[in-house]
Amino acid sequence: MNPRINSHSQNPEDPDKKIVIKNETIGGISNCPPILKERYQVIKPLGESVWSHTFLAIDQDKPSKPPCIIKEFVSLDDRKDLVFQGQEVIPTFSCNPVQLDKIGKHPQIPELLASVEHDGHRYLVQEYIEGRDLATELIEDGVFSEHKIWQILNQLLPVLEFIHDHHLIHGDIKPENIICRTKPGTNTQEFVLVDFGVTISATGDLLSIGSINGSAEYAAPEQTKGKVYPNSDIYSLGVTCLYLLTMVSPFELFDIKADKWAWRDYLKHPISRHLGRILDKMVQRDHRQRYQSVAEVIKDIKYGPTPVDVILQKPRWTVTAWGAAAIALLSLVISSRLPSPQTQPLSSSTNIPKLEPRSPQLKVDDFDSSISTLPPISPSTGIIDRLSPLQTLATTSGPVWSIAASPNGRIIASGSTNGNIQLLHLRSGKKLGKLSGHDGPVWSVAVSPDGRTLVSSSSDSTIKIWNIYSGTLKNTLYGHLKDVFSVAISPDGNTIASVSKDKTIKLWDLNSGLLLYTLYGHLDEVQSVAFSTDGQTLASGSNDGTVKLWDWRYGRLLRTLRGHDGPVWSVAISPDGKTLASGSWDNTIKLWDLDSNRPRRVVRRSQRTLMGHSEKVQSLEFSPDGKTLASGDFGGTIKLWKIDTGGLVGTLKGHSAWVNLTFDPRGKTLISGSFDDTIKVWRFSPYRF
Repeated sequence: MNPRINSHSQNPEDPDKKIVIKNETIGGISNCPPILKERYQVIKPLGESVWSHTFLAIDQDKPSKPPCIIKEFVSLDDRKDLVFQGQEVIPTFSCNPVQLDKIGKHPQIPELLASVEHDGHRYLVQEYIEGRDLATELIEDGVFSEHKIWQILNQLLPVLEFIHDHHLIHGDIKPENIICRTKPGTNTQEFVLVDFGVTISATGDLLSIGSINGSAEYAAPEQTKGKVYPNSDIYSLGVTCLYLLTMVSPFELFDIKADKWAWRDYLKHPISRHLGRILDKMVQRDHRQRYQSVAEVIKDIKYGPTPVDVILQKPRWTVTAWGAAAIALLSLVISSRLPSPQTQPLSSSTNIPKLEPRSPQLKVDDFDSSISTLPPISPSTGIIDRLSPLQTLATTSGPVWSIAASPNGRIIASGSTNGNIQLLHLRSGKKLGKLSGHDGPVWSVAVSPDGRTLVSSSSDSTIKIWNIYSGTLKNTLYGHLKDVFSVAISPDGNTIASVSKDKTIKLWDLNSGLLLYTLYGHLDEVQSVAFSTDGQTLASGSNDGTVKLWDWRYGRLLRTLRGHDGPVWSVAISPDGKTLASGSWDNTIKLWDLDSNRPRRVVRRSQRTLMGHSEKVQSLEFSPDGKTLASGDFGGTIKLWKIDTGGLVGTLKGHSAWVNLTFDPRGKTLISGSFDDTIKVWRFSPYRF
């Protein structure tokens, strides 16, 4: 349906009166009677296109008077004035209603109720689907998460396959034609494909040059030339996903001068390499380079790319002359390709999470003692030039959103897109278990100072508190209205700080789960949060480009720091409490001098700005001794900085996508988790920076 709606009064009592809809684009009118077939009473118009008019109606013959949809198709005589590329445009309705009746039996396609001829015009009466179309949902709720895109693909690709198996092509897939509703008899969401007004019979023959179908923004290039293929629907679905991820018109997402898609530049949140690669192939402009069938897309989602697509490249190092002596890569990679996305939406019901394998207590020291890390590398070994490709260990974690290490440095916790938290042994890389319970990507994980409790936050708007050793869920905290992007635990282990897309900061009692305070002040989504080491000050970074310092115990704002030219996605406070670091989408890191000698902690000035990243900075971590700052960006690059001088120690280039960082609290290891589906462990030598 066209989003442009023309409302006007109806007169059902006059059956001879025509409904007139003026269309400034095509200058046409509707000939639909107020009551069609003496049964379907028109209530109001819903939209129009070059080819049809759409009305909301009610079925007068049924006792419940259920709503339905009437679609009126234009006649050839009504559109003889339209031309395309010098040729007459022929409005087509080449799909046999019998075929539409057959596919209407699918639960995610509206049922065809009637096909009517009236005064030389054809009308279809179809089931009314109650719910929000995705265009409306995008406006009301904001850009879609990767998890939601996977749901759309998992549900609608089989629907498209069903349509194509019946030798039909939808021809007009776009956000307005996808309805999200509650699946009958359940509490789960279901996506329904509607508006089959331009559905085309896929007989193997191309449409004539005069036949143009679909909406220009989402139509495949060949459709604008009067041709259509089954994979034209794949293109339109892919472009729909790009729009839902960016909220930017598809016309703007394609760089005409460079003749390529530039949709990644408009992402508000990064997505996994696996999803990106699938979308790239779905929206290939040349239909021959596109997926040739829906089955190919489904297979790629389920099994991942072919072996040639996953050849790992040797990690590249760019290190300053004196920094080369200080850094060495521990050849340990923990993760593999993204697993099959779940074919049904994640259940909203609460299940008791289980840690697999289950044991009374995880014995993290019982692994083979012969498994050891690479030794620190001295300047004279030359081993940096002889590093072999990284080893990849099979796992089911997929892209990594968040990562944390236990205080003793033995356990790594990583949060993934599929809603799971994986626990791994740092030294051996062996899987210890999996925590399942979130209904969306796990944006953040944090481990308590005593190493017994893990706190996680998710796109499902909840915070969960877990017992690491038993794998049991201790509590679920509700209060945020939207995604919870980051959580932090106070140094005494008693308080949780959380920040959210709802622009608020909340403080919780870790033991009881009670909400202590809600802090307001940021004007946009709050992305990151950190406690000072004395536990008195809280720092928060936001999409509004500011960093705020809080005396959280009294709910007071101490200071607002301005200086970044973009969203602030990461904040960190040094172990000695003297330096605050903030990382931004302006590709810079700022170091702020905190004055800890006054009763109220204030900031004297921006100490310095660190420049060197070519991508948005979204992860920062101080080394345990406070002398080094590690930063990660959207491109997967990690940089190490000396805090006292601001000098660049070195650049680690082993990842190919978004990266999150954490230090082993013992100070010997930097751990990075990435959207390239890997976790890498970087070993530092005893040489001081």
